[in-house]
Amino acid sequence: MTNYKLFENFDFPSRIFQNEGVFEPSFIPECLLHREGELATLAQYFKPILSKSSPTLGTHVVVQGSVGLGKTTIVKQFGNTLEQYSRNKIRENISSFRFFHLNCRRQRSWSILFTTILRQLVPAFPIRGFSAAELLTYIGTILNERNQKLLLCLDEIDYLISTTKGQDILYALIRNNEGNMTEFNFPLSLIFITRSPYLYIYLDSALYSSLSKRMIVFHRYTTTQLYDILIARAKHGLNTTTYTNEVIKEIAIVAHASGDARYALELLWRAGKVAEGEQSNEITFEHVRKAQVSSFPIKQSLITDLPLHQKFVLFSIASILRRQSDSMYVLTADIKQKYESICQANGLNARKQTQFWVYMQELHKIGLIRLEVINRHNKGKSLGRTGKVSISDFPLAELLQLLQSDLFEK
Repeated sequence: MTNYKLFENFDFPSRIFQNEGVFEPSFIPECLLHREGELATLAQYFKPILSKSSPTLGTHVVVQGSVGLGKTTIVKQFGNTLEQYSRNKIRENISSFRFFHLNCRRQRSWSILFTTILRQLVPAFPIRGFSAAELLTYIGTILNERNQKLLLCLDEIDYLISTTKGQDILYALIRNNEGNMTEFNFPLSLIFITRSPYLYIYLDSALYSSLSKRMIVFHRYTTTQLYDILIARAKHGLNTTTYTNEVIKEIAIVAHASGDARYALELLWRAGKVAEGEQSNEITFEHVRKAQVSSFPIKQSLITDLPLHQKFVLFSIASILRRQSDSMYVLTADIKQKYESICQANGLNARKQTQFWVYMQELHKIGLIRLEVINRHNKGKSLGRTGKVSISDFPLAELLQLLQSDLFEK
């Protein structure tokens, strides 16, 4: 007999999520935070070709930046908006555009790319039997007949121009944009997306000269920007009472090392799934820790190979954090007090302040803790510096169990 109990809980609404789709990489929000400048620059580059009477066949722009910085999302929003805007302004002096976004890592030849476009323009178009040049000529013929211009985004362009043949077709397309007579004589604009800042070193001088004219560089998000993005998605994707601003801020801090919004959103989603799996009504700091470990597990040997007193220091940090649910941080003074009491209970002499501080720094360097030095003040008077410590990427329950077994159960 089929066991349907496995799926019975699917009939009930999620404790945590109201819409998981907003955390998908393919999701395009209505408002793209902290990329307004890049979007405006993109629009400025394409403004001259909007007019039907524009003497320019097309233009091309390179968008560069590492993963998770919003490049694809911005370009997709721009292309879709341009296509819709031109459709609504069809009776005015605005050209009609078709926008296509294609990923060169998945479609690694010009023939596959052009066939994909043709099958959307003409669903019955044959899949095989034509060269890349012939396919592009067909695209031009169809668009000219429909009095439309083409905006083509080639995402991860690096995969397509690794060969001389790939660069030859690309150069012909760019020469077409610049008004030179080529076999492809139709209105075509191009957006190239690349992660690599070294794309140009693989190109010949002619292509380098053409592509370097218009470039938009996407820089890493700051912690504050990541926080804004996470809060905006949480409002649409999570149930209202399932998260706090402090938890969202912690995820932003964790993700800031890469400045990667995609990772930040995935980490929030993973934390939500952990909370849901534990039938919790809210996402806690511990759920964030577990979510991070599920993404990048830490080897146990990294902990068990630590010197004895470093283990006691780490155990002290984890013990204090485990007891408090309202903060991800503990001050070094409290850690040292806990460490000294543990040493005394086990008949050991605690290390002095200087060596204790060295232990803290070493734990920070290998990534087991996060140590932030802060200046303390009271009514304008300096009280000196102290350390603020957190553990964000290892579940405290598992860490304490591992250290308990290693230190006290042998």
